[in-house]
Amino acid sequence: MSTLFPKNLSVIVRTGEWVKGIWKDTETLSHFIGSIQPATGKDTEFLPQGRRDKGSVKVYSNTPMNVSQEGTNNSGDIVIWQGRKWEIVTALNFQNDLIPHYKYLATDIGRAS
Repeated sequence: MSTLFPKNLSVIVRTGEWVKGIWKDTETLSHFIGSIQPATGKDTEFLPQGRRDKGSVKVYSNTPMNVSQEGTNNSGDIVIWQGRKWEIVTALNFQNDLIPHYKYLATDIGRAS
């Protein structure tokens, strides 16, 4: 991926399955190369309504990630950055011929342990 400041970042990939009628989340620690930047006021317009009052960042990567979807069992992946956990809540696909990449918006969900 071509980014101005490529970094090796950690992500908790969240998947799951139904087990006897109960949803069970599965989390796996993985890594990706990308860049994290502060979100602007314009970026927050793309966030779901209930997520706009939390801290948010932009995550750039060429790695596809899971996005949280309200009212479903789809949990967003969690990027670990600066000692905090950031849940992926919106994806903007920038797949093109120049620099194909993904732009994600993530919201702060607490301290990383």
